[in-house]
Amino acid sequence: MEPESISKNVSSTKSQMNGKSCFALLVLGFIMSPCSPQVAKEAGRSENLDLSPYYGVWANADCELVQTEKYTLFFERNTDKITVTLRKNEKIDNTVYSKFFAGVIVDIQTKEYKKIEPPENAKIPISDFMSLNYGQLIVSQSDVFQTLQLVEKIDICLPYEMPFAKISNVGKCLQTWQLGVYEKNTSPETPHVEISTNKHDYIFAVNSNRLYCRAARIRHSNQGTVFAQNIRIWISSGQKNVSMEDNNLIICAADVEIDNSMFNPNICTSDEVGFYWSLISCKPKIIKLNGCDGQVYRYGRSKIFKKIVEWFAYKNY
Repeated sequence: MEPESISKNVSSTKSQMNGKSCFALLVLGFIMSPCSPQVAKEAGRSENLDLSPYYGVWANADCELVQTEKYTLFFERNTDKITVTLRKNEKIDNTVYSKFFAGVIVDIQTKEYKKIEPPENAKIPISDFMSLNYGQLIVSQSDVFQTLQLVEKIDICLPYEMPFAKISNVGKCLQTWQLGVYEKNTSPETPHVEISTNKHDYIFAVNSNRLYCRAARIRHSNQGTVFAQNIRIWISSGQKNVSMEDNNLIICAADVEIDNSMFNPNICTSDEVGFYWSLISCKPKIIKLNGCDGQVYRYGRSKIFKKIVEWFAYKNY
């Protein structure tokens, strides 16, 4: 039976429908399904789009995205390349736009990279770039659809008073002092933006001497910090390192488990989880940790306090 004859014999449809008409209905059902990328993209269109449901860390096996009110940082792996793009969000006349700010394409094998030139349609309605569909984030970049799961929710808030450090709250201070978005350089040619959530840490930094893009899990205690990178792109004249976990979602979504026996105030140690940066000293406004390669990492309450351009609410972790 041809599809157009279904309406003529409604009572006998089940008995007369052949494989061809079944296939046609299945195809039609997929196209109209709310799970299809086309419908999901249309569902995300809104003149008054509220971005707050998007705020957070999202991931799948080959991608990771962190969304704030001001920025979208997106890592995407396609076979032997990793594309990293930084986009800025802008609200005009009750419409939110996503504008390409900077980006790179990195070859995993050769560890070479090239900058992405701004496209002609650099600024588009954010709903043309991403949309929510039944709790999943649908991202479209270069006509490739990616479906991402929420890994960590971000709550953006007003500025608040950060705690002063003492031995009994070092972990809380290390976490709180780093929360938020920091703009160290807002030039599209040499951008440097850092985003730190309660569980994750991101950097997008490009200059003439170095490319550094990373996505990492991070967790703090009164003995120091555990730092576990799942995406690392470091390319400079002296060193090239490009890596991404095989199944990025599994690693990105897993909580960091701290082994307190690994902390050593004299050296930086590591295990299969990550690096242990141990506490050296603590004062009310500054904490020092023993970092990698003999470096001392300094975290200052007042210094960081002045650089935050977006504030994230603290959540105990």
